[in-house]
Amino acid sequence: MKKKTALIPILAVAAAALACNLETAAGPTLSADQINTLSAQTLAMIQWQTYSAQQPSSGGTPGGAMPTAGPADTATNTILPTVTWTGTQLPSATFTPTVTTTPLPCNWVQFVSDVTIPDNWETTPSDHFTKTWRLRNIGSCTWTSGYSLVFDHGDQMGAPASQQLTTGTVAPGATIDVSVDLVSPAAAGTYQGFFKLRASDSSVFGIGPSADTAFWVKIVVIAPTGPVIQQVSANTTIHGGSTGSTTAVCPAGTVVTGGGFSTGTDVLVYTQAKNGNGWVAVAKNNFGADRTLTVYAECLTYPSASTVMVDNTVSVNAGSYASQTAVCPAGSVVTGGGYTSSPDGSMWVYANWQVGNNWQVSERNYGGSPKTFHVYAVCLSGTPLTTVRQDATGNLPASGNGFVAATCPAGRVATGGGWGLSNDELPYYSGYTAGAWRVYAHNSSASVRSMLAMVTCLG
Repeated sequence: MKKKTALIPILAVAAAALACNLETAAGPTLSADQINTLSAQTLAMIQWQTYSAQQPSSGGTPGGAMPTAGPADTATNTILPTVTWTGTQLPSATFTPTVTTTPLPCNWVQFVSDVTIPDNWETTPSDHFTKTWRLRNIGSCTWTSGYSLVFDHGDQMGAPASQQLTTGTVAPGATIDVSVDLVSPAAAGTYQGFFKLRASDSSVFGIGPSADTAFWVKIVVIAPTGPVIQQVSANTTIHGGSTGSTTAVCPAGTVVTGGGFSTGTDVLVYTQAKNGNGWVAVAKNNFGADRTLTVYAECLTYPSASTVMVDNTVSVNAGSYASQTAVCPAGSVVTGGGYTSSPDGSMWVYANWQVGNNWQVSERNYGGSPKTFHVYAVCLSGTPLTTVRQDATGNLPASGNGFVAATCPAGRVATGGGWGLSNDELPYYSGYTAGAWRVYAHNSSASVRSMLAMVTCLG
């Protein structure tokens, strides 16, 4: 047992010797053959020292002397056994991604832009406007004439509950401009209306990731600093030899202040008056072909404003002239007026105008018996506003047509109008257009005739 312990210092000496050899060779680089020779010498020394340590002492050098290899000696290399891996190799992991396909909805909208009326667009009360959206079909189904624009919630602003989206088709990926006519509320404030689309199968859809969000119109109504007048109109066709009528109705939040008409030179307008919150005209077509009658209503926006119509009547003897006045009550101002005469053409209205704070109509009875006619005054109350009359005159050519235009002074708006005519002149247009109250008339005489147009101006 004691002799076996001598192996440790021998190994230490061998390791040191190898280290010295390597350190000495650190200068020039050793070749592969030199390294193999040193390794073999070191291994042989270790084997000999181990062997000597295990032999009995023979009286010589302790542990025996390392023999010197003679010519006949052959070095025997001990080949270490080959290590063979007997473990089980795990299979390589292969990553296979999972693809989930989400089906594209049949009906889906993408908002592209506001073509008209951007968000927070400012306007006045009871203003008529058209909102247009540009929308893209991002669903998988084609939009057809069976699709509709529908009001969803919020402030409707006069929008229809639904209207046809298109008369053609909108394929997936294509865009369409969708418009709706609206009217701003009468009171100041911010208003927002929301809309969606409805498919031909009655399913409702919109924008957003779930195709269920509404798109919208958002406006700001600013209270006017002065009176605002807008004109609305209505049309009807009167067949030859027949009588017809129509009414132009002022929108909610406004009040009618007066009105006018437009028709053919062979049509007799024998009634024009306030009708509810609108203006009505009744006419007789004395020609064989159809004629169109257009009626205009002047509609005022002003806080707390209201109008009433005052009626007065007069009888005109056969072959005579007569005038009558409808008087507005105290605390109100006249803004317009009208009349009712006879549909048989026997009554000629040659004056229809403002006189002071009243409305006056003058007629001639060409018939063989007394006739009655009505005079109407439209009277405004609830405001500090006043009206003034403005006139313009001109001439009509013999057997021809012409017009005269009367304008309001700056800061005032036209609420109604009328005329003063000479003999043989028949009015066929009385209304506000191009910044003035215009009266057109036909002169059936062979001489030049003068005429007058007047406008009632509020401010």
